[in-house]
Amino acid sequence: MSTLAVVLIIIAAVVVVAAVLAFEARRRTIGKARRRERLESELGGHRQEAAAHSSRASDLEPQAAAHRDEAARHLAEAEQLEAQAERSKRFAARHEAEAEDREGELEQL
Repeated sequence: MSTLAVVLIIIAAVVVVAAVLAFEARRRTIGKARRRERLESELGGHRQEAAAHSSRASDLEPQAAAHRDEAARHLAEAEQLEAQAERSKRFAARHEAEAEDREGELEQL
């Protein structure tokens, strides 16, 4: 083989390698661009969902506070009613004992 043939083969190999590398670089660039577009789309979707959930949370917080306040009022009222019920039970027991005493006195007459 002559020196010229070897040089041409080497040049052809370099050109082929350069073409393969250029093709691969282009393919990666296109892949990155597609991925970037997809990620930007997903980013927008997530931001939109975050805004919607944030708005919903802002709407629900006052309602939750109102329910919490109402629950506290109900709890206080329930505690008062329980105290009244206990007091009424004590009065009932005392009056029942008085009634039994009077019944005993009545029987003795």
